[in-house]
This record gives sequence, structure tokens and C-alpha cells, in this order.
Amino acid sequence: MSNLPRLPDQVVRVGETTAATGERQAYFGPDLGWRATPVMPRDGLTEAPRAGPLIVEEYDTTTVVRPGWTARLDEWNNIVLERE
Repeated sequence: MSNLPRLPDQVVRVGETTAATGERQAYFGPDLGWRATPVMPRDGLTEAPRAGPLIVEEYDTTTVVRPGWTARLDEWNNIVLERE
């Protein structure tokens, strides 16, 4: 057996906020064009799906959720994108 630490069954999140921090124009290609898109911090995501368009910001990355897709967190705090 390995001496590697075991991953927790679920990540505990603290200080979540679901509020958007602003809005910006984002281009989603010629079929959808420019859209006013809410911007929110990553810690604002929860297990409940948030519909795109949406921009999720972190200190080291940005996730863009297209219209017709949703973003949510799984039990390990990963962002899951799914087509509606």
C-alpha cells in the first residue's frame, strides 16, 4: 500500500457568495454575437447549476460559460460545464 494521503469525500467550501461582481460584453461567435455577460468569482459557484452566458473569475484562470450551457461545482470543488 501507498503512504499517499487519501482525498476527502467532499470539499468543504467557506464564505461562498452567489452574487455577480459585474457585467462585461463577451463575443460568442457569429451565431450568437456579443452578449452582456455577468461576471462572478469562482467561490460564488455552488452545486446548483448557473446558466450561461457567464464569466467565472479566479486569481489564476477565467472560465467562460456559453449561452446554452451551465456551470456548477462537483463534490470535489471542480467546475463542471454541461450543455442544457
